[in-house]
Amino acid sequence: MLAPAKLQRQIVVSVFVAFGFLLGPMHPAIAQALPPGAPVVIGQSAEFSGQSIAKEGTLGARAYFDAVNKRGGVNGHRIELKSYDDGRDVKRSAANTQKLINEDKVFALFGYRSTPSVEAALPILTAARVPMIAPMSGARQIREPFNPMVFHMRASYQQEAAKMVEQLDTVSLRKIAILYQDDPFGQDGLEGFQKAMKERGLTAVAALKYDRRDLNVDAAVKAIVQARPQAVLMACTPVACTNFIKQVKRLDSGEQFYMLSNVTSDDFVKSLGEDGWGVGISQVVPYPWGVGLELKTEFRSALKDAAEPVPVSYASFEGFIAAKLFVEGLRMAGPNPTREKFVAALESMRDYDLGGYTVRFSPTSHNASNYVDMTVIGRDGKILR
Repeated sequence: MLAPAKLQRQIVVSVFVAFGFLLGPMHPAIAQALPPGAPVVIGQSAEFSGQSIAKEGTLGARAYFDAVNKRGGVNGHRIELKSYDDGRDVKRSAANTQKLINEDKVFALFGYRSTPSVEAALPILTAARVPMIAPMSGARQIREPFNPMVFHMRASYQQEAAKMVEQLDTVSLRKIAILYQDDPFGQDGLEGFQKAMKERGLTAVAALKYDRRDLNVDAAVKAIVQARPQAVLMACTPVACTNFIKQVKRLDSGEQFYMLSNVTSDDFVKSLGEDGWGVGISQVVPYPWGVGLELKTEFRSALKDAAEPVPVSYASFEGFIAAKLFVEGLRMAGPNPTREKFVAALESMRDYDLGGYTVRFSPTSHNASNYVDMTVIGRDGKILR
């Protein structure tokens, strides 16, 4: 028997798929080529009215697309990114996806942010056979079962969780607690933490949850203080993470905090203020500051000419790299690209170097990278490797 959360998702998926089929064809034939010189329109639904991560990621992507367009586009095709706000509401995400496919006639979907938004879009894009590139989520439920129309650029949350547990075990921090959001995203993180800990003979001293609907972490704070762990592994949204850390630090309990990459943004680090010092965050793209990678040079150059200011952050760098991945796939699809050619081009990428970030796709695997790095927030609020 399916668990309630899984059953609910399955029902939602079935309804959306049925709805899509009832509407009839929702897109041009997948093999229909773009006319010469026509723009390549891609679409996105994300939470722009709330957390800043989607905004930063989109700014980074636009900076790259703008740079490409200034050079004449890709095989004469300019790239246009249409972005709609869904406020992390699955109904709005589904409606946005329908609009992008049916009205805007997008070539592909790109850079969706948040697990619920991606989940809502999956049955719709699958029925329409419209590819989705680089959703900003590492959740297992949007990767399994394999969907031939979705290409994941970043590592999974469970891969991040394993790296965090490895880091703690290496420095002999073994009295570990877990905080997770009580939804599919948080439960995926919880499972990843517990699996990695079990492999190393560790058991959490406490596994505490909070409700995504109100983000109230008060009860979890009290329980963590009583458990007195050395470290807390966290699968939570930026607001809940910030509130939890600030409350616990006011009680001077001495725990160290480690979070998944979903919180990574310039705004999140600023929101922690002085409480950010020593907080660990896993990352799924290379360190965006400094020198040493071709991608960083391109990133800095594009930001200088960007239409609006782009913060240098992991989120904006991820968006930038995702945009480059899309452009490379489009270029490889030839001068008269179709969705079918584009998908085939991406699937032909074997150890493809984007300038310091390598992606690997195939017809049976659309998980491009297992890159995970650990960072920490320094005393000055800067993220350090």
